[in-house]
Amino acid sequence: MKRPPSPDSEVDHSDADRPSEGLIRQKTLQNICGRTFVCFGFIVLGVSLYKFVSAFWLDVSPWPELQLGAAGLILVALGRVFQTSALLTSLLSEISPKAQARRSFLMLVLALSIMGCVVLLKVSVQDVYRYKRLLGEGGILEYLQALILFTSAWVSWLISKDLRKRFAMHLHAVVYGITSCLMLFVGLEEIAWGQILFGWKTPNSIAAVNAQNQTTLHNLELFQNHLDLNLFLVSVVALALVLWRPPIPLHKHKMNSKKTMPLNAFVIPKYFWPLLFCAAGLSYFVATESGTNLVINIDQEWAEFLLYLTAGLSLLRTYILLDEAPRHKSAMRTSPIQQSNERNQGAPNDQKLGE
Repeated sequence: MKRPPSPDSEVDHSDADRPSEGLIRQKTLQNICGRTFVCFGFIVLGVSLYKFVSAFWLDVSPWPELQLGAAGLILVALGRVFQTSALLTSLLSEISPKAQARRSFLMLVLALSIMGCVVLLKVSVQDVYRYKRLLGEGGILEYLQALILFTSAWVSWLISKDLRKRFAMHLHAVVYGITSCLMLFVGLEEIAWGQILFGWKTPNSIAAVNAQNQTTLHNLELFQNHLDLNLFLVSVVALALVLWRPPIPLHKHKMNSKKTMPLNAFVIPKYFWPLLFCAAGLSYFVATESGTNLVINIDQEWAEFLLYLTAGLSLLRTYILLDEAPRHKSAMRTSPIQQSNERNQGAPNDQKLGE
């Protein structure tokens, strides 16, 4: 006679019960991230080549355009890594406590690595003006910010479609749809709506009221003086919500009796705190203008990058968790065979929803 499976065995063998559907979504996310980086990298390479050739006709030095070309190559290489990385697949798909610990360790290493890049770049580039050019308009950091925002907008739109079609959660779907549009807007603002890539001249009416002489809204004099302080406040609030929010209980009901979505699928996990802590620290020194020998105004770009990265990773996590959440009855259209399989599977893996 077979013994009923224990909770531990259910956790250990949940991937074997549903190997295909759970892994397809993780690979879909990898393809989304990879293709976005590759496509945008090729666009940057094309623009770099066009500017390089045009520089000879305009009788200016073409060599600065090589930096833009190098940024394009890095983006293409990152995209290929995202698409083929077995480590990334493992981090996204595994649900054991050991994998949870690996994710927490990865966030800590990622935050330390980014701060190490900040220090290394400051030490290697002694000229402040050159350092500002590297991080400013047309630099690799700004392209990475735009790519993270575009990818996040795509994933947020997929979440919105999931919530509307599969779970009949229309209000939540509207929220994530607005989030998608907002991230797309901020991403276009980061590249000045294409002006950084194609280099058109800012209209005089906009240049007169724009602090950076660009075709952007966030650099208008009305908002420019408050950007640093607002970034610091957003970073602190996000860090406080992650570290000190009350624990969200998991729903432990069977698949056929579950009618609500677990709230922990929509919150930022606590292991993202190192990214938010570094963002809050950098934005504090920029906003208060303290420690100007170490942290200068342009370092706000690093804080923005950390915030965008946290938001993007959180959206990826939400999209993965929705794959294991129960469908609403009004949104389900399953065959009798699928319904029989669901009844045989019993309760879903509660631990995965807590990842």
